[in-house]
Amino acid sequence: MKKLDQATKYTVIICIGIALFNLIFGYSLTRISANAMRTLIDGRMLDVSNTAAAMLNGDDLEALNKDDYDSPEYKRVMQTLTYFQDNIELEYIYCIKQVGEREFVFSVDPTVEDPGEFGTPIVYTDALYNASKGQADVDDDPYHDSWGSFYSSYSPVFDSKGEVAGIVAADFSVDWYQNKIRLMSLIVGAFVATAFAFSILIAILIATQYKKYFLKLTDKMNELSNGIDTLINEALPGVDTREDSQITKTDKNVNMSDAMEVLGEKIGVMQMRLSRQIENIRSNAYVDALTGLNNRNSYIEYLQILEKKIAEDANYIFSVVVFDINQLKVINDDYGHDTGDRLIESIAGDIKVAFAGGRIYRVGGDEFVAILEEADLSDRIATLREIVARKNKEAPITHNPDLDIGVSLGCATYDPKMDRTYSEVFNRADDAMYADKREFYKTHEDRRKKR
Repeated sequence: MKKLDQATKYTVIICIGIALFNLIFGYSLTRISANAMRTLIDGRMLDVSNTAAAMLNGDDLEALNKDDYDSPEYKRVMQTLTYFQDNIELEYIYCIKQVGEREFVFSVDPTVEDPGEFGTPIVYTDALYNASKGQADVDDDPYHDSWGSFYSSYSPVFDSKGEVAGIVAADFSVDWYQNKIRLMSLIVGAFVATAFAFSILIAILIATQYKKYFLKLTDKMNELSNGIDTLINEALPGVDTREDSQITKTDKNVNMSDAMEVLGEKIGVMQMRLSRQIENIRSNAYVDALTGLNNRNSYIEYLQILEKKIAEDANYIFSVVVFDINQLKVINDDYGHDTGDRLIESIAGDIKVAFAGGRIYRVGGDEFVAILEEADLSDRIATLREIVARKNKEAPITHNPDLDIGVSLGCATYDPKMDRTYSEVFNRADDAMYADKREFYKTHEDRRKKR
């Protein structure tokens, strides 16, 4: 039997090594991608149910009973749910009523065919129970009922007292959910398969000692790497790829061993960059990292829904409150930005308490916006001012009792006779906030930079 020549031995060894690497790499990357996709899908599910819950009136929902199909409260709830059922990609959306510690039943279901009747029991899950305690959650595992197999997200609806009046559930079929995960896995698998085939080709060329041709392929790899840099810089502004690119350089005198090592480094760099992109997708959430409130992206997305509500329902009622922290520049200048951040966190918590049940956003450094389906917010505004005043007196952040921290705010309620868009309501609230700020600085030193 003829012995294998050296080139063939190297080819076999390299191919086995590349095959093992791609199997491990493909499995790891697929798991990472699946987890990242799961996180994104869970976030989308929660955003749908959270948005629907924020648009419902908790007092209306809590007052409903089995015989209220023709009541105005029932129609308002049904109208909101029907909007989501018709315009959002989901299986079902409906309201749930708690009748026992771990017992839940259907309340309002806009499904046209075979809806859940009022009082019909709901399958219990831990996520549903968490929502009954005021914490939005999504199922980790699918559940089964007479309508099929689903993952569901659950969001509490709060009444005017800040208590859970009901729960909004958004169902996503197991097939839809798994198809999304499978699609990401197929994309990653295609990438791994392409990398494997390309690597085998390179291994064969190395083993047969086509050095010049191999270096040409290496140059092509450099172009591909530079293209990835360009794509990353366009898709993810601010990501620095200069350090990664340094290892992709080759020269004409490189030997085969060194050239192969450089090639391995290039593949590793592409793997690292893809992993970074996946991590960026995973971290692309709708929550402000400092305060835990909804961020500006969430705010902009909700405004699109709100504008449609205004256009479709002339009698739709909502109010906008704009907040701005006073004395933040003094805090940053005299006590440091860490203290300023603590002040922002503290004020955000106060707003969350005073305006519980509304949608609250941090839209800038010290700027916040709250949107509530209420016309009279005087009690909530008074509560916020009392909380801030008490903190100034009992536990000032700067430990300086002579430095008052204030929150300037302005409120405006949508009036269909004078407002056409959300922006007009916001501008009135913003003007009122600046008027409030001017009143504050009439009695306090104003050390802000002039704009």
